[in-house]
Amino acid sequence: MYRVIVMLLFLVVFAGCNGHEEEKTVLEATPKVINVETTVVKSFSGQTDLSYSGLVEAKETTPLSFKTPGSVVQVLVDEGEFVKKGKLLATLDDTNSKSSYDLALQSKQQAQDAYDRMKPMKENGTLPEIQWVEVETGLNQATIVAEMAERSIEDNKLYAPKSGVIGDKNILPGVNVLPSATAFDLLDINSVYVNIPVPEREVGQLKKGQLAEVRIAATSQSLVGKIDRIGVEANAISHTYPVKILVKNEGWNIKPGMVCDVVLKTDQEYNGMLLSSKALQLDVNGDQYVYLVEGDVVKARPVSVTTLTKNDAVVQGLEEGDVVVLSGHNKLRNGASVNVVNKK
Repeated sequence: MYRVIVMLLFLVVFAGCNGHEEEKTVLEATPKVINVETTVVKSFSGQTDLSYSGLVEAKETTPLSFKTPGSVVQVLVDEGEFVKKGKLLATLDDTNSKSSYDLALQSKQQAQDAYDRMKPMKENGTLPEIQWVEVETGLNQATIVAEMAERSIEDNKLYAPKSGVIGDKNILPGVNVLPSATAFDLLDINSVYVNIPVPEREVGQLKKGQLAEVRIAATSQSLVGKIDRIGVEANAISHTYPVKILVKNEGWNIKPGMVCDVVLKTDQEYNGMLLSSKALQLDVNGDQYVYLVEGDVVKARPVSVTTLTKNDAVVQGLEEGDVVVLSGHNKLRNGASVNVVNKK
């Protein structure tokens, strides 16, 4: 009787375990359904606008530095201040320079005195020619040294070589500076550059003098500029070329570092499928693809991008009416089951 009871208990436990295992297996076999948003692909034929984000730069930046080493005594300007050509910007301690000038001036006076005393002798022929040459040479040398010492006093002062705006200020009173160290950056912002990175597949569509619309959110301005420079060397990481658009800056409202939206119109015709650029994905090789919805599953479909606009892309590899995933990519894989919660 005891053995029968033990056997019955064993069978009950075994059956329960099998039930749990079967339930777990069924749950694991059930595919997880992922909620996604989708968009419908449309055909496109025509011209597009090229859109970029850019940064404002000064048209010209001039680094200013002292001609001589020394200790800063005065800094007379601040960052962002407009200065006219010839304005004194900063000074160094000129004590040593003045002492050197005083010594050079004394030597010049001695040489001048010798010259004045020997000149009558030279004129009446009682002074040998070689001695007169020595006297003249001594005076000339002393004069040159005195002039150099006088200029060294002036070298302790830093002046604005042209009118502009003070950018970075890199010195303070009491700091020791070297001639190679930049004390200030002097900016020319009467006109400014808007620097945009242009992909290599699009840079060939641009040309110098081409008009561009520049929108600056910080100043609520919309201006028209012209392409002034097109870079010839691409960024090694992003494979983009720097393109600079020249914009007039009346009133100096546009400051270096401001973010801009730039729209360039092209005359090139494009044909392909139009979809939101949010649908584009990159694989490990850097190739682009989209998730194409077929029934209740998705399949990865390689595409090639012909051109990009601000929010959309013209691509090859799809057909009109195809439905592609717009959001929810981070959980997707090829063949995943999906539930479309929003179709645009």
